[in-house]
Amino acid sequence: MIKNNSNKAFLSEDISEHSLLEQYRHIVDATNIVSKTSPNGVITYANKKFIEISGYTEAELLGQHHNILRNPDTPRSFFKELWQTIKSKKVWHGVITNIHKNKSRYTVDVHIFPILDADGEIVEYIAIRYDITRLQELNDKINALYAYDLAQQNIARKKLEMGIVNKLDPKTNKIIYKPSDILSGDFYSLYKLADGSRFLYIIDGQGHGISPALSVFAVSSTINQLVKSARSLQELSDELFPAVKTFLADEEQLSYTMIFIDKESEKLSFASGGMYPFLLKDKNSKIVKVKANNLPFMNFFEDVTVSELDIKEHESLLIYSDGFVEDEDATLDSFSPFELIAKPELIDSTNEILKEMKLQDDVTLLFLLI
Repeated sequence: MIKNNSNKAFLSEDISEHSLLEQYRHIVDATNIVSKTSPNGVITYANKKFIEISGYTEAELLGQHHNILRNPDTPRSFFKELWQTIKSKKVWHGVITNIHKNKSRYTVDVHIFPILDADGEIVEYIAIRYDITRLQELNDKINALYAYDLAQQNIARKKLEMGIVNKLDPKTNKIIYKPSDILSGDFYSLYKLADGSRFLYIIDGQGHGISPALSVFAVSSTINQLVKSARSLQELSDELFPAVKTFLADEEQLSYTMIFIDKESEKLSFASGGMYPFLLKDKNSKIVKVKANNLPFMNFFEDVTVSELDIKEHESLLIYSDGFVEDEDATLDSFSPFELIAKPELIDSTNEILKEMKLQDDVTLLFLLI
């Protein structure tokens, strides 16, 4: 009697273990795409979800190689690396796009596990997949939108940069211009006018992206038209500022520095708002700071103050946007505006260094021999 009870208990435990394994298999089959293959890649088992996603019947799959599903666009090197991995008894993981029986495509995230016998030899492979087709399609759409947006921004940037003018002899000026984004909030131009006088400016838009780029471009375009006929900075300002107010948003502001140098290089007139002081170096290498004399461009400002300086004893000037001194990258600390106006030969090397940096703000610097 005792023996019979023991047999029943053993049988009960055996059935329970078998039941658990069946439940585990059911859970795996219900949530994953599963197949087994021989060491040569011949399909020996395909679960229901594998049959559904491939479009083939079980009879059509069993005995076939997995390449029945192969996407012809997948390079051979991809599968070579896959087989090298699993033949070395390692688990391979990757993303594969396969071909459905109806020639449509589906994408799966795959883990392929080598199954070893007691002697450590491969007896089969088990592949467990997750259908990520919709996720991949969404990712492809996002990438396509990103590529389109990038292409449009590049087109816009080229158009914006076409508005940047430099009519001065490159021997008398040096420029650093490094936008942090494709569309820059900084803009500048340098002119030599018909009477021999010179005009230069920097405009620094608040923020990044399309809005400040459009604003500075609009202001710059207006300046580039007005400067053709303006006989002084005061005359240009009187026409420019009323126009600027018409297209600035309520909370928008643009920092700026505009400078006129007369044809004899004796007088400098300027209007500046929201910018760091520009620098003047005299013939004795003394450097002075010239502070802003106005508020930034805003839609509620009124008149603009134009100031005049005697520059007969000065030999160079330097103006720059705030990104040059406010970026958190410590690399910029070794290239202060004071150092660059004192040693303008450093500007070229600074420019090369900045080209390799990822800056948080747009950087513009204009150096001019007076």
